[in-house]
Order: sequence, then structure tokens, then C-alpha cells
Amino acid sequence: MPQINEVMERANKAKQNLVPVFNQCTQKLDTLGKILQVNVNPKQSPIDLLPSITAHDPALEGSQFKFGYDETCQLILRNLGSCLSIKYPDNNSHDVSISFLPDEQFHLEQVNFHWGTEPMNGSEHTVAACGYAGEIHFIHRNLKYPTLDLASKQPNGIVAFAVFLNESHDDNLNLIPLMSVITHVRYNGTESGLYSLRISNLLPGNEKNKEFWVYEGSETIEPFREAVKWIIFRSAVPISSAQLEKLRELCKSRSEDEHEEKMLSIRPIQPANSRLIRSSFKSVAQAELPQ
Repeated sequence: MPQINEVMERANKAKQNLVPVFNQCTQKLDTLGKILQVNVNPKQSPIDLLPSITAHDPALEGSQFKFGYDETCQLILRNLGSCLSIKYPDNNSHDVSISFLPDEQFHLEQVNFHWGTEPMNGSEHTVAACGYAGEIHFIHRNLKYPTLDLASKQPNGIVAFAVFLNESHDDNLNLIPLMSVITHVRYNGTESGLYSLRISNLLPGNEKNKEFWVYEGSETIEPFREAVKWIIFRSAVPISSAQLEKLRELCKSRSEDEHEEKMLSIRPIQPANSRLIRSSFKSVAQAELPQ
């Protein structure tokens, strides 16, 4: 019995000695997680649009988009530090109808621009690991919900269009109104009035918007809420090298900051996590729709 008691006493002491070690390890793991910004959310964006996880959906064939954006209103151009953003007027105008979402109507909230430093590293989404010079996001709120914040808590609350930007020699004339005031928003937190920008002209035309991908994901800027139905058009729109250079001059830093830091407007590719991408066209789809 004395030997058993002695063994038990040593075991208890060893256990007590391990407690602070365990606590220290837990604290270090927590700190490491914060440093690495580990994201355990399963439906984050952007993703790589891989053929192996893309299924052709016949229900999407021949889909129609009806755009009713107000082309005469004053817009607000803003440098968010994470992207260049256009704020559309706060109202409940019915701006978009989508034939495969017949019971929903959507209001445009904002248009966000993303770009990189090279012709093929500027898009957030990629297609089989291939990128584009940039990407425009059109963020829409379902009119069933009065604010974007409330819509973000609903599975059908937000629809986002993504349009790839393809670098070209000639200026995109539709972007001239934006480029004419872009120097006013060089620094994070600055904004400018924006006039005469026809938002619908930044989207593929009726003959080119028939081919697209659809998947469930998140915002690509903070707070990365997972309530976005992404519709990514296969057809890209042009942007000239000179126009891209103007975007690349924008800063993540504020005007009062000691060091000037250029904006990095691309979020890294996120894991697909068993998500299925649906496409309106067959050529790249290799997966099958679930029965």
C-alpha cells in the first residue's frame, strides 16, 4: 500500500506540473491562429473555378438578366483600402431581375474593383488556375430585406455578379468617367462624386451573358459574410494598360500615414470545401449534378 500511495502522489504531482505546460501550449496555439488568421468557415470566396467541381445545369441554359440601373444618378467613388468601390444610391429601386430566380428582385448596393500587378494575376476568382487582369463585383441586396446587413443574414439575401477584366491596348470608353476622378481617391478613406458612368455597360451584353458559373460563397472584403450567391460571367470586358496603371496607383494607406503603401485588392483563393459549381454551359463541366 505505501508503494501505491507513493506512485499516486507522484502521478498527481506530474499532472499538476503538466497543467501550466498545457495552458501555455493552448495560448501559443491561439496566438498562432490569430497571426495566421485561420479561417474555418466553409463557404469563403473567391475560389478557383475548376472543371472537376463544375456541373452543367440545364436549368440555367437560356437564362435572362434584366438590368434597370439608374444611369443618371450621382454615384460615390470610394477608396476602401481593400478595393475601389462605387456606392449606389440608398433606396429600394428594383435594379435587376434574374430568370432562374423568378421570385426575387434585387437592388444594387455597390460596385467593387479588384486588380493586380500583372495581366493575369488581377482577378480574385480564377478559371482552372488562370487569372485575368482584374475583376468587377456588382453587389445586390434582395429587396425582401431593407438593408445589406439584414440581407447578409439570409441565404437568399445577396447576389453578386463578377465580371473579369481583360487587359487591352485601347481604353475602355465606359470607364472614362471613373478614370477622370480617380486621382481624388488616391488614399484610403477618400471619396469623390462620380457622374455619367453607365453601370450596365460594365457588364457583358445580352448575347454574351448566357454563359456563367453559379456557386454559394462569401464577400471577398471584410467582414467576409457567407451569404453571397455568386454569378460569374464567362465573357470578360476590356480595360487598357493605361487604365490599369491608374488603378495601381491607389493606396491602402491613408494620406496622413508616414509610409505610402499601394493597395492590394485581391483576396487569396479560398478552399472549395466540397462545394459544387453550376454552369450554364457544358464545355468545361466535368462533375455531375446531385440526383
